[in-house]
Amino acid sequence: MGLQAQQGHPDLSPCQLDTQSRNMIPELQDSFVCLWDKCESPFENAEWYYRHVDSHGLNAEYEAAGKENRVLLCGWKDCDCSCKSRCKLREHLRSHTQEKVVSCPNCGGMFANNTKFYDHLRRQTSLDQHRFQCSHCSKRFATERLLRDHMRNHVNHYKCPLCDMTCPLPSTLRTHIRFRHSDERPYKCQHCDYSCKNLVDLRKHLDTHSKVPTYSCDYGDCSFNARSLCSIKAHCRKVHEGDSEPRYKCHVCEKCFTRGNNLTVHLRKKHQFKWPSGHPRFRYKEHDDGFLRLQLVRYESVELTEQLMKEREKQGAPLDAASACLVLGPEGGLYERTGAEGAAERDCVLLSE
Repeated sequence: MGLQAQQGHPDLSPCQLDTQSRNMIPELQDSFVCLWDKCESPFENAEWYYRHVDSHGLNAEYEAAGKENRVLLCGWKDCDCSCKSRCKLREHLRSHTQEKVVSCPNCGGMFANNTKFYDHLRRQTSLDQHRFQCSHCSKRFATERLLRDHMRNHVNHYKCPLCDMTCPLPSTLRTHIRFRHSDERPYKCQHCDYSCKNLVDLRKHLDTHSKVPTYSCDYGDCSFNARSLCSIKAHCRKVHEGDSEPRYKCHVCEKCFTRGNNLTVHLRKKHQFKWPSGHPRFRYKEHDDGFLRLQLVRYESVELTEQLMKEREKQGAPLDAASACLVLGPEGGLYERTGAEGAAERDCVLLSE
């Protein structure tokens, strides 16, 4: 289907990514449960599960939205989405089931619909065609819709029930819980005692058991080869792409580093910064001068911010929801700025629906 979709859009350049994952079977969960209202039917077969959930979209009834408009409401647990057409609702349901129906014929990336596959190709167009820039992280995109989709990833809507981590999507929250709060490692190496939490990590590990180099450098007459893709990428950045300039700058003392993890060590040891609860690492934001500095503000949706405020009020720390923001600081993860100080910070804090 991906090949047919690509051939139908000759104006889009083919995918240029690595082909190592092409035709790989995707990682699937062991069981599936439909979370449509009053359903909760369990399935052991992915296709039966996808077809069952799709039937909810086919049978959903329109409801009034205002005087003239009618919409289809998603009945999935904790979802408030509404769609104007049955087709859109069925596509939306794939965001809950993680069903993928189109695959890139080159790299093997899998997508919920043709539009997302086309976006995958557009993201790879030359940078001079990327005219739309994110005001938060300075990344550029080929279309305005890609920029809008990207900016949603800066706003967190879902809070982890086990810590203070907040995530932009249900899928990222599930991944966070699996990696930060679960000790289960179901993927085991057949050659040694290694085990891991997902299939991607297992495949990377299996490369280390190979005696023959799996990857080789594509630059000119370079004969470098390695048994892992990350080693090849690191080689290309260091040797061929000149990525040795120190671009990571400490916002406290202005010291520069060539790698983000070196700056992370510096911030933790020299300035005693700590990760907020649930966060696996610091995040860095590119500034106008080309340097990447620590991202200090965490972006929450209005609804999630109000939820966090209520939780803090229950703990005896009342906050002004109109002007409060969450900021990463030393020694204590997140702290709140309120009142006039918080109001001054509003210009750089995104509190959107």
